[in-house]
Amino acid sequence: MRTPFLLSLGMLSCSAPPPQPSPTVTAIAALQDIADSGRDLPRPRMPAGADTNSAVAYFSRGSELVHLSLELDTAEMALYWASRLDPAWAEPLFLRGLAILRAHRKDAFDAYRRTGSVRAAEQLDLPLRQAQRVDSLFRIAWGRNPFLFTDLDVPPFWGGFRDPSNLAAVAFSSRHFDQAESLFARVLQTHPDHVTIRIYRARALFYLRRFDEAAKELETARDTVLNSSADRISFIHPSMAMLNFAIGITRVQQDDFPAARAAFEGALTEDLGFYWAHVRLAGSALGLHDTSTALLELDMAVQLEGSDPVLRLYYGAVLQGAGQHDEAELQLRRAIDLDPYFATPYFWLALVYRAQGKTEAAVQHYRLFLTHAANEDADRAKAVSDLEALSPLSRDSS
Repeated sequence: MRTPFLLSLGMLSCSAPPPQPSPTVTAIAALQDIADSGRDLPRPRMPAGADTNSAVAYFSRGSELVHLSLELDTAEMALYWASRLDPAWAEPLFLRGLAILRAHRKDAFDAYRRTGSVRAAEQLDLPLRQAQRVDSLFRIAWGRNPFLFTDLDVPPFWGGFRDPSNLAAVAFSSRHFDQAESLFARVLQTHPDHVTIRIYRARALFYLRRFDEAAKELETARDTVLNSSADRISFIHPSMAMLNFAIGITRVQQDDFPAARAAFEGALTEDLGFYWAHVRLAGSALGLHDTSTALLELDMAVQLEGSDPVLRLYYGAVLQGAGQHDEAELQLRRAIDLDPYFATPYFWLALVYRAQGKTEAAVQHYRLFLTHAANEDADRAKAVSDLEALSPLSRDSS
């Protein structure tokens, strides 16, 4: 899979050099093999005083390295730990995929510098397994949040510096979304079928809380894909299912739950295995005060994908809210089994045990939560307060 930057490397050499190794991509792949075997990656060295329970601290470290295209294997370790400590957070997952693409680009540039040959760089196609990994990471991240943002996610652009596409990309990446959406609109006047630009404009509108305009832009992007054979959505851009999913999330922001439900159902029509559409359907049902439908949707989501700790946490929280404490306990325990570094399920399990009158178990899990939680975790204060209230009761019962 070739990347556009190779076009800037100049004329092809006359002789074809032998294939060159891809050391950065290979190093990341070796780390992925460790994680795939069920073992944890090593924790990278962090700055003095860093909170090693903080996903934000690891994300900051990994993001910095990806920005610089330095020590990308270390970046993978840092972002891995960010995604373990807070698997609900989309950006670390997305950046792990982006780091693979950066590693491929770095290896190609290194091959060119080493040989002086563009052909040597072009021979470093991204291995299929790594392309599939990028696709998987991006899809998981978009399932968490299709409106995630990172300034490393640069919109496509062309022409000179003053070209509207170029100016729009700069404005978007620097978070000047009002300017970006206006410039994207100018680009779309001459390129109305450019689906990717339309998606970026929708995202800018979403960040500006102009939800109705964002939803309509996404609907136009979806309809353009449906009615055109010239669509070029690839593994680094959302699928049809994801476009419908994003429309649904936008409608949720407007409290238009029937429209959101229709969009999520459209996502499932496109991809029956898209379990997060079931999760969002559950959320829409809860918005309509239909808890029984919400629980049915969550049960379907778990049947499709039982190894997502965030899904198990959400299911457990909804069950707990519905007063089904035994079932909630099972889901939250499973979330902990899947990712014992994820602090939030310990907190919710403590709430379940407290509701059941199991004081010792509640105290134990509040303490486990505090052991695993980041210093800035918003639930720390309640956990400490509840522990202070429960600890005397725990001592009295022993």
